[in-house]
Parts: sequence; C-alpha cells; structure tokens
Amino acid sequence: MRRATALALAVVATTALTTGVAVADDGPTAELEMTATAGGSIDLDTATVSHFGYDGEQTFTSPALQASEPAANDPKNWLPSDLINSTQAAAPPRDSFVCTIWVGGVVADGLRDIKAGTHQTCTGSFRTQWTQAQFASQKGGWHRITNSIIGPRTSGQINDTTFTVGCNSPSRDGRQNYRLEGRGYAIATNGVQVRGNLHYGDASKWTCV
Repeated sequence: MRRATALALAVVATTALTTGVAVADDGPTAELEMTATAGGSIDLDTATVSHFGYDGEQTFTSPALQASEPAANDPKNWLPSDLINSTQAAAPPRDSFVCTIWVGGVVADGLRDIKAGTHQTCTGSFRTQWTQAQFASQKGGWHRITNSIIGPRTSGQINDTTFTVGCNSPSRDGRQNYRLEGRGYAIATNGVQVRGNLHYGDASKWTCV
C-alpha cells in the first residue's frame, strides 16, 4: 500500500528535534546536507505509525507501531473514543483534533543519495500541521548524520513530506544501516502546539556517509 502526492519546492530549516524517548545521539558525522520537500510517497510495509490528539486541555499519544499491522493504522484503536468521536463530528469542538503520522523506510534517491518520507493526516479543529525529522546511522551505535529539519506546514488534513540526504562520494564508512527519525506536530485553534512521539521507519543498508 502506498501513499503519494505531487512534489513541490524544497525547504530547509535547522531547528533541533527535541525528544523524550530513545533516539540516536549526535555524532561526529552530523554534517550532511538534508532537505525537506512537500509531497512524495512511503511504503507502509517499511513504515512505523503513531497517533496523537488534543481535546482542548489534554494531549494524548500512542506508542510507535508497525504500519504493516492493519489495526495499527486506525487511531480509534489507540486514543480515547470520546476524542475520536468528537473530531469526526460534522462540527468538531473547538481545539479538538487527532493526527496520525507514518515514518517510512530509507530508499535510494537517484544513483548516490538517499531519502525517506513522512505522511501525516489530521482531523478536527487545528490551525496547521507539519512533521520534523533527521537521518541517523548505526555505525558505532545509532547517531544522527544530519541536523533535524522542519518540513512544509499545511492547514489541510494531509501532509506528505520527503526528506533527502546528499551523500558523500566516495563514502568513507562503506555500507551502513540508516533510518529516518520523525515526529508530528499540530497547532490547535487556541494556539497550543501539540506533538506526537518520536519514532523511526525501518532501517536499511546504504552507502552514504
């Protein structure tokens, strides 16, 4: 199963991705250039998924799940039913919303570079939504090889973003495991910023750093 939208203009940002869960440490090779482009596609067989929501007062989050499991992709299986029902009403309550983010596995981008995508959907009452991500390598323990950057923001319900790394040529580390680490964000209509849990798509071997 694949999700895709048209490609658009690349944007680059340098805001750090803070985390309260296990994530790759900064490493000495965290200097590769990374871009975020609106649009793209991900393969759910190599993606993880998580859900987060807000009822105007409290934030709710799910754990990271394997998107290849059908039940993992439906937020009603992981978030409170009252929240789910309110966001699906004809007139959702002010400030109440639910978002689901998929983080895809790493794939080739042309002959040298690598890329991976996020797909986020939000329903209910919110201002804007976006994703933020970074790439990591497993050599010597998981560590970041790029800065964390913010993808394009949208006020729509669907946000597809492709994150791309310009790899070294030649590579000094040879073939290594790489993954994309991502998190979803949305701003409620009352101005509160809500974020989901950081998680990452399946790792795979590439020649990059």
